[in-house]
Amino acid sequence: MEPLTDAELVQQVRNGKRQAYTELMRRYQQRVYWVARRIVGTHEDADDVAQEAFVKAYLALGEFRGDSSFFTWIYRIAV
Repeated sequence: MEPLTDAELVQQVRNGKRQAYTELMRRYQQRVYWVARRIVGTHEDADDVAQEAFVKAYLALGEFRGDSSFFTWIYRIAV
């Protein structure tokens, strides 16, 4: 069985399957963390920025149009 695409996971989250968002976080948490770390410099601040980005993305998932990749979208939220 092939893994679900980001678009499929986003659709599942929109349909109420919260576990799909956990998978999106698993896929991108490290990348978002390191983007934040390069900007803010400290581990603690980078953790906060990454966590905040994922919360904001979850709350705004209805606005995600899919014009870009999920990572690009959450990257923009993080920075």
